[in-house]
Amino acid sequence: MTNEQIVRDACRVVWSEGDVSRIGEFYAEEFQTDYPDYPETNWESGTEGLKNFVLGLKAGIPDYSEQIDDLIDAGDRIIVRLSISGTHTGPLPNLPATGKPFEFREIAVCRVENGKIVEQCGLTDYLTFYTQLGLIEVPGIPTPAE
Repeated sequence: MTNEQIVRDACRVVWSEGDVSRIGEFYAEEFQTDYPDYPETNWESGTEGLKNFVLGLKAGIPDYSEQIDDLIDAGDRIIVRLSISGTHTGPLPNLPATGKPFEFREIAVCRVENGKIVEQCGLTDYLTFYTQLGLIEVPGIPTPAE
């Protein structure tokens, strides 16, 4: 399987479908992550930390889905531009359920070694996410109707 296909399948199987039983097919035991704009996404470490994060995410957003809009294959690094959507029906860390739908973007860089994702880092558009959930107001960006 190519590095590109590993990342595509991980987005679909683990993130969109929420099948944590298959994490080991795509992620290395020593998996690490770095998302500086949201410290809670340091997901502990390894595949067990990833599993806990996905289960928590799916508890708060059961219909969470990732769509790959663009993918750049740079050898051992796969860069993806994602559209992420769902409905925030349950609690997330420090965020009670709002019941509101959302769609925002993320850029992620996955490093693949020996057929497994060993590292993922990126930036997420939490400004759009929080605005759509009605948690913050930003001049010029409409908030959803109550």
